[in-house]
Amino acid sequence: MKLVSVLSVSFAFSSLAGATTPAVTPAPPAKEVAPVAACAPAKQLFDAAMLTDTANLLAGYDVAGPLAALGNSTGVKSHRDSFQASWAKLDARQLDKVKSFANNEIVPRSGAGPLFYPFSGPDFLYASALFPNASSYFLTGLEPVGAVPNLSAMSAAELNASLAGLRKSLYAVLNFSFFKTNDMRVDFRRDKFQGVVPVLLTFAVKSGFQVHSVQFFTVDKNGVRCNTDAQNLVKVSPGTITGVDLGLKNSSRSTSLTYISADIGDNGMARTPQYANLVRSLKPSAAFLKSASFLLHKSYFSNIRNLLMEQSPIILQDDSGIPYRDYAKAGWKETFYGTYVRPIPLFANFLQNDLTAAFKAKGSTPLEFGIGYRYGKKDSSLLLMQKP
Repeated sequence: MKLVSVLSVSFAFSSLAGATTPAVTPAPPAKEVAPVAACAPAKQLFDAAMLTDTANLLAGYDVAGPLAALGNSTGVKSHRDSFQASWAKLDARQLDKVKSFANNEIVPRSGAGPLFYPFSGPDFLYASALFPNASSYFLTGLEPVGAVPNLSAMSAAELNASLAGLRKSLYAVLNFSFFKTNDMRVDFRRDKFQGVVPVLLTFAVKSGFQVHSVQFFTVDKNGVRCNTDAQNLVKVSPGTITGVDLGLKNSSRSTSLTYISADIGDNGMARTPQYANLVRSLKPSAAFLKSASFLLHKSYFSNIRNLLMEQSPIILQDDSGIPYRDYAKAGWKETFYGTYVRPIPLFANFLQNDLTAAFKAKGSTPLEFGIGYRYGKKDSSLLLMQKP
């Protein structure tokens, strides 16, 4: 969770011309150092059939390729039955209504360009449901990137425990529409299923996509991207951000899902100015904010707030996103959905009286599903803001 800067990173150098300096003994000639390649080629190539089987097994589907034997195990069958049952309930209660809302309200306004979703964690589920036509998806969270799990190398006990851990880590988002930050700090640092990649693979398949490629990468402060292997993301030089690209396709289109692990508070973005550069080069057609811990209401998240409003022609959000007053000052066109009520007790200090008045004065369209921290259908609200 969690600079607005020009696209190029500038460096200031000072001159000491005219300064008086003491005489020094000349240093011996420096030894020649062999140049180091800026980017070593990635060695971790994923077999397409293995990648497909891995994603399908995680998502609770049958596997017919190299992991077919695993698919017949008792633990995997139990995972499949549990996941299919919980997902059927989720579709009926939530996702079918979210997709209908998106087709009627969001798709006609949002265009088909990239979607920018900061403070997302690995929530591709709602990104794809609400923005089904996005040309690409750019997610950001504090959670580590992780790796594609090597299921065939796990013992039966390890695989069963890891699948149970996956279901546990998804419980909140499937039932309440958001991840719990404290839980993610534990869940995404497990020994076998590391980081957000297993969740991204699961959500991609459950959203109707086939995952045909995975590429891990780093981006340094100068904006140089290096494709690398997952294990190289654990220890990177200061100021480097890490990420993963998933290539996705279904029967009608191809798209890409990018997840960046980065601190996007003001201090974090000062250390990694390349993040703002990436967003500017993305040229998003829309942005999405949900369950963002009201961080954008705080002074030390001003740069990402400004970047969002600068770069996004349309922003869909709940009340935990950008304060309503900032949109009102800038003259954004607004459409309200659902019912705005005071925040949950944890965020009680962030009640927006001006938003209460705006909902009352301008009215809202009913919302047939719950979303955000107020996840009850009768207590949820969304704001669709369009830049003037």
